[in-house]
Amino acid sequence: MVILIILPALGTYFTTHNRQEAIIALQESLPWFLPIILVYLVNYYLLVPYLYQRNKWLFILANALLIFLMNLGWYEDDFYEEPYYSDYYIFIILDLLMNALSAACALGVRHILRLHEVEIQLEEMKHKSMEAELVWLKNQLNPHFLFNTLNNISSLVYIDADHAQDSITKLSDLLRYALYESSKAEVSLSDEVEFMQNYISLMKLRCSDKVKVETYFDLSQPGVKIAPMLFISVLENAFKHGVSTHQPSFIHASLCVKDDNIVFTCDNSNFPKKDKNLTAGGVGIENTQRRLELLYPQRSKYVHTLQDDIYHVEIKIKL
Repeated sequence: MVILIILPALGTYFTTHNRQEAIIALQESLPWFLPIILVYLVNYYLLVPYLYQRNKWLFILANALLIFLMNLGWYEDDFYEEPYYSDYYIFIILDLLMNALSAACALGVRHILRLHEVEIQLEEMKHKSMEAELVWLKNQLNPHFLFNTLNNISSLVYIDADHAQDSITKLSDLLRYALYESSKAEVSLSDEVEFMQNYISLMKLRCSDKVKVETYFDLSQPGVKIAPMLFISVLENAFKHGVSTHQPSFIHASLCVKDDNIVFTCDNSNFPKKDKNLTAGGVGIENTQRRLELLYPQRSKYVHTLQDDIYHVEIKIKL
């Protein structure tokens, strides 16, 4: 606005290099620009925020009255005399158009700012909603796992006390990770691998000798960061649907960093539960897919297949 007021004076000064003429130009332009600026300010701070959304016709009427009052008395009587009389109405029309344009600018600026505020609010709501959903998804670790593991450890106490003590330590580390580390946005790949190893070790307590569990976790780049507890649902489903108490079964899990991608794979034999609500994928897999969509949009890939009674899962995350 200040630039708008002093623009004629600046133009005069740079053209004539005469400070006095620039001051005169400023004095002459001020009465014409001042109403335009006042119309803008009144619209920006009063009419647009408090009147436009409630009654648009009243907003237009208020602007018409405002423009009339702002320009009342600014025009000289000399305009009625020749040779200015023929240009008088052109001047009035241009003046009204400039004032109307000023009001429209105030409306446009307010509208843009309002849209920006709404976008910020929507992003905040989306972020909070995503955080809440991620917390819920991370807490989907099957509670039956805890009870079953405690029962297995209880049985080990009388058979192999040292093994039982080691299992208690692993369970403690696993629960600590699930309670505290999972609240972080990212953890090191080495910490995530240790968590999975503890989980697999405890799950193997329930398995018979007919179950072959093999793992390959490449820690050549342990400092790589990743979202916590991202693969646990896949492993949980592998033990839930890939292990039989009567038939030979297997679970093969691997994780590595290759070509700037974290690649996790899991293959297991397929012994789906009879419960119709349980499938080879299960709810945990749906949660994993949803977390990948939220955490790594356009950067993750989830593939699962069932062929020749072998259930295969591959998760690829672009770093």
